[in-house]
Amino acid sequence: MPLDLHVFRTLSDNAGALLRDPATGACAAVDVPDAGQVIAAAEAKGWTITDIFVTHAHADHTQGVAELKRATGAKVCGPADAADSAPLDRIVGEGDTVLLGDDAFEIWHTPGHSAGHLSFVSRGAKLALVGDVVFVMGCGRVQPGQMAAMWTSLSRIMALPGDVRLLGGHDYTLSNARFAAAMDPANAALTARLAEAEAAKAEGRFWAVTTVAEEAATNPFFRAGEGALAAAVGLVGAPSGDVFAALREAKNRF
Repeated sequence: MPLDLHVFRTLSDNAGALLRDPATGACAAVDVPDAGQVIAAAEAKGWTITDIFVTHAHADHTQGVAELKRATGAKVCGPADAADSAPLDRIVGEGDTVLLGDDAFEIWHTPGHSAGHLSFVSRGAKLALVGDVVFVMGCGRVQPGQMAAMWTSLSRIMALPGDVRLLGGHDYTLSNARFAAAMDPANAALTARLAEAEAAKAEGRFWAVTTVAEEAATNPFFRAGEGALAAAVGLVGAPSGDVFAALREAKNRF
């Protein structure tokens, strides 16, 4: 049976997320921006939180972990550099496996946005928890000196099958879509997705889940190897990693 996924807004634009294995009832919270909001979401679904998956150490992803653990007794796993901000029961890193009921998540080290950033990848569930590496039509800010690392992390996620769902850590979708359209104005798929982002914003819909295929078609950072995106930053013929870096700097100024 596929994992149940419930995604909701927490704080102002963070993604609260609960994953549940219907066969066993095991349920994981993915990062905890606000413990009260996560607990309320679980109670509304009738789910019991057994696990907490931490993607990275930034405060807006870890600040509710201790409270949620006290309230539920959930087991917490995450990167070593989150140990100061979250009570980890298990430190995980590249090559490890984390189980949620009958589903297995591969742990990938995906640095760039933060040094210890992890992505949780379930090939069986066709789901990757990518934190602040990938957003709908965007990517996270990059630490100084880490552009190459971020490009490597993105490239790894981009290579997943097209039907893999990506759960990002924030809904910056409309801002991302507007930047993407400015960089790639002839892209019809992107034009349609921008219209959908505008509608979602107007209706108050939260949008933090996408697929690899949708991002390959519309995310300028995934498309750094395309000539149109290289031309947009004046780097025709340059390596894709250089185009990515220029696009990310352009987004910082957008």
